[in-house]
Amino acid sequence: MTKIWKMGISTDNFIADTVNLTNEEIGIYFRLLCYAWKNEAYLPKDISRIKRIVQNANEEDINYILKTYFKEDENGYFSKAQKEEFEWVIEKSGKAKEAAEKRWSNANAPQTHMRTQSSYSHSHSNNKIINDAFEDIWSKLKTKRGTKSEGLKAYKKIHGKVEPSLLIEKYNAKSDSIDEKKFLAHFSRWLNSEGWTEELLTEKKEEFKIDNRNPYSNLPLWKKGIRTMNDTDQDIRQAFKDGLLEKNHLERLSISV
Repeated sequence: MTKIWKMGISTDNFIADTVNLTNEEIGIYFRLLCYAWKNEAYLPKDISRIKRIVQNANEEDINYILKTYFKEDENGYFSKAQKEEFEWVIEKSGKAKEAAEKRWSNANAPQTHMRTQSSYSHSHSNNKIINDAFEDIWSKLKTKRGTKSEGLKAYKKIHGKVEPSLLIEKYNAKSDSIDEKKFLAHFSRWLNSEGWTEELLTEKKEEFKIDNRNPYSNLPLWKKGIRTMNDTDQDIRQAFKDGLLEKNHLERLSISV
């Protein structure tokens, strides 16, 4: 349903047409015009509905207004002058809308072009950043497995999500852990499988420490017949040989000479 929210009215014609009406009849007439305007210039055919529109005004007055100022067809009651006005407004607003859309289209065309150029410029700039980042990564890989182009394609998916330095560190560590480099995953596959999250198992080499402890640190205890868990028979016998302990000391410690 087409609606035009503002109803135009010729005040001179309205006053002239209603000069013989009572105030109540004028109210009925004006209310019916307003209702018709928001319903494409038509009133319903049902008189009971019309009565509700004018808040159950006198039925004789309603019939007089309908007979004097409205005509009837298959769609309902209408005012000829109002219907013509409504159709004219619809036609005019339609043409105005078309003209406005045309103006908007023309005015927007350069902006659309500018937006396209801007999008292209931004995309081009972003690609350069990604390419430069990958060039730096690729140059720092100890072993370059797979093609560079496939590596770049895989890197584009994770750019901005993982630090390049981490990728370099982890892939080089993976390379160092494999003797035969033919078994090292291609860099592109390694990226696609999130290889940087893998924890490499590295052998921890035990550091041999020189024992600089004093083997005779518990000598006072030995003389009293006391030994600790760290005291060995060999250390105690050596103390005896060095003249630091006597035979009775060894007997107290249950060590044979």
